[in-house]
Amino acid sequence: GLAMDIHLSCNAEMTSFFQCICAGLFLQVATRLPAPPQDKKSSRAGHIPTTRGHYKTRQGKQSVSIHPLSFLFGRNPAPKCVVYTDLLYTSKLYIRGVTQIREEWLDDFEFG
Repeated sequence: GLAMDIHLSCNAEMTSFFQCICAGLFLQVATRLPAPPQDKKSSRAGHIPTTRGHYKTRQGKQSVSIHPLSFLFGRNPAPKCVVYTDLLYTSKLYIRGVTQIREEWLDDFEFG
């Protein structure tokens, strides 16, 4: 995420800090894609749904994944909504510098 210890300066104001990050990066928001309905094959123990960790950007509607070196990669459950600092094009489109946010914090912003 942000690669800094925000507990040193924010203490009890953590929500305000994350809302500020959200305000600054509101054009760089991605929302997790819903998981498809499970069939009997995919309901077996240990099966990871193929959409886990897959997101759609609000700006541009691009399908992206959290970069494998990100702290949030592989989190179970995957965050529903994130802001990111970088888009990385390789064989896939990845987002890096990812921070989890609450979707309701975006209510004050417009997306084109």
